Amino acid sequence: MGEHPATPTAGSRFRGRRRLIAGLAVAAVVLLGVVAVAVISWVFSSKLLDPDHSQGPFGTAVERVEVRERGGAERVTFEENEDSARRGVYGLDFEDGHAIAGAVVTRANGEVTRRVSGLRGRLDEDTKVAFDEKVWDTDPRAARGIAYREIDFPSQLGPMPAWRVAGRGTTWAIFVHGHNVTRAEGLRVLGPLHRARLPSLLIAYRNDPGAPPAEDGLLHLGATEWRDVESAARYAVRQGARSLVLLGDSMGGAIVSQFIHESPLASRVRALVLDAPVLDWKAVIDFQAAERGLPDFLGTTTEWAVSLRIGFDWDAFDQIARAREFTVPILLFHGTDDTTVPISSSDAFARARPRLVTYYRVAGAGHVESWNVDPRRYDRRVLAFLDEHVGADQPIRNTQR
Repeated sequence: MGEHPATPTAGSRFRGRRRLIAGLAVAAVVLLGVVAVAVISWVFSSKLLDPDHSQGPFGTAVERVEVRERGGAERVTFEENEDSARRGVYGLDFEDGHAIAGAVVTRANGEVTRRVSGLRGRLDEDTKVAFDEKVWDTDPRAARGIAYREIDFPSQLGPMPAWRVAGRGTTWAIFVHGHNVTRAEGLRVLGPLHRARLPSLLIAYRNDPGAPPAEDGLLHLGATEWRDVESAARYAVRQGARSLVLLGDSMGGAIVSQFIHESPLASRVRALVLDAPVLDWKAVIDFQAAERGLPDFLGTTTEWAVSLRIGFDWDAFDQIARAREFTVPILLFHGTDDTTVPISSSDAFARARPRLVTYYRVAGAGHVESWNVDPRRYDRRVLAFLDEHVGADQPIRNTQR
């Protein structure tokens, strides 16, 4: 007679169920971990891709407001932190108001007193404020006393707004702002551009306030925005421009770089001025993850989320690898205290093109704050660069010493 299979005992059945439950629990934990990483990566990708021009957050408390009748300036004391103690000139944003925070007067006992001017709105004790590197939130005339025209230039998405500042000669400057800010960011460098008598455009691009939205409503990190710069360049050419100087801050640097690689009008570019530019988006994402103390793999998964949402070509935006494709003089600024875009990318880019790049590592400057820490020095450097490289058709006068 054949042998009969052994009947499972209650104990073996229990052990089998326990192994199954344990396996399912492990699978559930792994699945939850994958979902959590995917959600976090999607959230991080939204920080990059979602247009957001909301004001704030406001985090620094005003301790005292002391009005001193000296040239219309006030002295305001703030709770001391990294922003309120930073040297230089900054915008001061608060709910329903704005001002300009100037030089630090005193710093002691957890407080910082600064000169404040151009106050618009009411600034009282306990008001929460934010220090803003853009400085001004108005327009060229209100901010710098520079006459301008509000114009629209045609683009593939519709009329695109810009400020046009008159000048002389046939070399025009086009300023391209950074991530989720506005053309008001260019009001700082407009000073030396105006003194150089360059006809200038401070442009908006897709997804900006007052500009047409992108078809999918998302930022594309320069992959599509460069076409709006091309549209502005075509406008300038129709208005008499023979050559161009392009200026880009932060993501504006990525946009300008893509214009250089992709646009048939790139041959008209005489020079570039880049401030804390995004020269490698992968490096920016990895740097941001490290700054937040997050695991390295979140950089990779965030890149995956960005690629999934906008089909981004990461290699196309590695300007260090593509450095040989740049053939015009470049003025490059980057602050040593930048916690948004790694200064190491600018270091590497400058090393790759030493004969083309005039590079200033600005001590103590945060992200796009090289102008703020020493406006006069910054302006002198821009004027000297333009004087050397713009060309004989442009009557440049560097009157600052």
